[in-house]
Amino acid sequence: MATMLSYCLTDADIEQETLERLFRRAVGASFNAISVDGCMSTNDTALILANGIAKNREIKGNTASALVFGKMLEEVLRELALAMVRDGEGATKTVDITVEGARTGAEARRIAYAVANSNLVKTAFFGGDPNWGRIISAAGAQGINLDVPRVRLFFEDLEVFAGGMGIAQPVRKLREVMAKDYIRLRLAVGKGKGTFRIFTSDLGFDYVKINAHYHT
Repeated sequence: MATMLSYCLTDADIEQETLERLFRRAVGASFNAISVDGCMSTNDTALILANGIAKNREIKGNTASALVFGKMLEEVLRELALAMVRDGEGATKTVDITVEGARTGAEARRIAYAVANSNLVKTAFFGGDPNWGRIISAAGAQGINLDVPRVRLFFEDLEVFAGGMGIAQPVRKLREVMAKDYIRLRLAVGKGKGTFRIFTSDLGFDYVKINAHYHT
């Protein structure tokens, strides 16, 4: 998370157990679902404090108010997490990757992180190259038994891989997708209902310059 310190404050009156549960869920879908370069800092921290001065009816359990609070919290943290990805050192693109159809959520997470952390994938996005081979390779290198004929890959709404082979798409449309600064990628592996969404950035010349040209 690139030495991230996140402090969230709310005036809501909310039960501690409920706040912790909702915060962990929100962090799991935001700060713990991003990758700029695959590295972490020893002091990455996310905290939330609730002082209760709003004097609302206490939020607790799985009530409607808890669900609303949890959804709003997820939206806030996701926007903060996306800002970190957009602000990645030398980043020019944000890539929104969804892996679906895995046997479990944990399996989908492994595949998603493998794609998001692949330097070959990240440099392809920097260069505007819709290289589906690098993505399929990264997913397949996790030791998870993929049924390749059932795997499908989409760049936005353009299907580029299915049935074990690439699918030709108009070059103009692919260029339009790869020229965007926010690109959605969907990888369906066809094995179950597990899903995971991760946000990552591309990797370009400035990242090397920034991280190589100073001494600690």
